[in-house]
Amino acid sequence: MFTLPEAPGKYAVGATTFAVPVIAKDEASRIVGRGTLKSSSGGLPGTAALKLEEIAFTAYYPAETKSSVKLHKGVNWVPRPVSSVLKGYAHFGGTSGWIVNTLLGGICHLLKIPVYLNAPLLDPQSITEESRESWPLVIFSHGLGGTRTTYSHFCSRLASQGRVVLAIEHRDGTGPFVFNRTPSPGLKDELPANCKMYLDPEDVMYDGSNDTNKFVFRQDQLLYRQLELYLTYKYFSQLVSTAWDSERVSLEWLHTIDGPWNHNLAHRPDDLTFWKSWLNTSSQSKVGYTKDVLLTGHSFGGATLFSVLSQAPPTLGDITLQPIPFVRAIALDPWLEPLPTPGPEPYHIASSLNTRPPPPRLLVLNSEGFTLWDDHFARLQGVVRAWNDASRSGGAQSAWLVTLVRAKHVSFSDFGVVVPFGAMARDGRRFLDVIGELSEAFLGSGFEEVLERQNRVDGKVEVVEGKRGESTRRLDGDVGDVVLH
Repeated sequence: MFTLPEAPGKYAVGATTFAVPVIAKDEASRIVGRGTLKSSSGGLPGTAALKLEEIAFTAYYPAETKSSVKLHKGVNWVPRPVSSVLKGYAHFGGTSGWIVNTLLGGICHLLKIPVYLNAPLLDPQSITEESRESWPLVIFSHGLGGTRTTYSHFCSRLASQGRVVLAIEHRDGTGPFVFNRTPSPGLKDELPANCKMYLDPEDVMYDGSNDTNKFVFRQDQLLYRQLELYLTYKYFSQLVSTAWDSERVSLEWLHTIDGPWNHNLAHRPDDLTFWKSWLNTSSQSKVGYTKDVLLTGHSFGGATLFSVLSQAPPTLGDITLQPIPFVRAIALDPWLEPLPTPGPEPYHIASSLNTRPPPPRLLVLNSEGFTLWDDHFARLQGVVRAWNDASRSGGAQSAWLVTLVRAKHVSFSDFGVVVPFGAMARDGRRFLDVIGELSEAFLGSGFEEVLERQNRVDGKVEVVEGKRGESTRRLDGDVGDVVLH
């Protein structure tokens, strides 16, 4: 089995993809924005570009490996169908689908994530050597061209340390390929397999004009992503807060994409074991969703993070969305251009600081390229200052900005370690280790100590000459060094 690197934590990791249809009384309330598809988009021309029909997310979590359930290790890194995902990537990259399929088709069919598919959730209260009532909850938002599995090592690493990580599959047109509504496993009458390819802003028109409004579409996508994030939290909270009842278990409002089934559970003991592991079997939910929730995201997911933390919960027809108790947030190479200026600033900054808690603590991890993007970096520094200014903690620092020397924008994803050999893979593993160490410490404790153990450099910019006589700017330092700004 051709796999990505194993997560280094103390817990085995499971992965399950959940899906929940979004049902609202008013069908029109599920349409986000005014954008409609052009004939060049691959969809039905004139239909709504952004319609919220279902939310889906892959949960990475500490797995119970000692139960009677037969376990299978290895989850597809590329969601199925592979050919459609590769076609979406070709559209994203503006290249030939045939070329992408020829170069990547083989590895994409074979590559696995080294986690247990649909393993039961480990009961935190069963761990005798630790005093745990529940697993902390983390929500992750992917970037342009990303999927729910593109950042599997980052998510698995957090899960292997004792967290439940929900990696959202955004269906706002930023993924290469998604189903608008996925078939339910085990049902005779499957749901319609509608699908959506990657949407470029050029694929979308407003008010019947072929003119493209890129900024408006990105803002519509941000709203769509906010809704997905709040709904993910809402429905997952509903799952883990449901009390276990051996006589009557009703989970028909959600399903999984790759099994197990959630109906006729009395006749399928393995599936029953899986679902029971998520339900509330005592006075304490196994996942801590009522406090100390953690938020993280990469690139456009970083913009999603800031849009969530700087605004009140959005509205969706008759569906009520409650605030999420975020206490920490990690923005990985956040892309700020889709966000309106000035800002973003913590949501409570315009309200009385005496009636609202301080903003979530914030860690921003930047690639070298995004740090050398001068205008963008200057704005990012302003965002970090706003976070620190909004803190009530006696002037104590509440936000940190760190750059990884030589890191590229894709270094926060699995792409750097997809090919398991050569200098790229070596550097990719180094970046993932540094990102993982800093993130784990920040979400837990001892962040300052872990930061001090990194190889720190001062962030000086040097100019180097290329082989063809061209000059480029780069930070002075080696692969994986860190700059604290």
